[in-house]
Amino acid sequence: MQPQPTTHFGTESDFHSAFAAVYPRLVSYARRYGAVFPEDIAQEAFVILMQRVVPVDHPTAFLYGTVRTLAITERRPLKNQNISLEAVLEPGRKSEADDEMLNREVRERMRTLSPTFREALWLFVVEGLTIREIAEILSIPEATVKTRIHRAKAQLRDQLNPGAAHAMA
Repeated sequence: MQPQPTTHFGTESDFHSAFAAVYPRLVSYARRYGAVFPEDIAQEAFVILMQRVVPVDHPTAFLYGTVRTLAITERRPLKNQNISLEAVLEPGRKSEADDEMLNREVRERMRTLSPTFREALWLFVVEGLTIREIAEILSIPEATVKTRIHRAKAQLRDQLNPGAAHAMA
């Protein structure tokens, strides 16, 4: 019996499982950046990962970072237009996971956050990424990710419950 070829996710079978789990989330992430062809961008990110000779420590984080870069690069000619993370939240385009995780009021309030706070919070809460993975995607220190998430949560808490005293958590 021949050994299965290995990928950045382990065996070829592990790769297929990872692709099935991560691909739809990467497409959604590309849409948040206003990508015109989010499916192509998600596929291209996998191709770039698989062509790497040097292994990466966190392949999922690498994929998110690559999708982010490709989506931003794709829309560079549109840079003077107002395209933001919530672009995907138009009716009929949102995923079931988004509906389950964020109610309408929270989504509305998230739109008022600065893009840096909103992105860190979205990756943490909705995408379920770790602090380390978010730091790699955004190319910032882990402490900065923690600060952004903390401040975003505090701003949302204040918006959703104005006038209430909150203990620092």
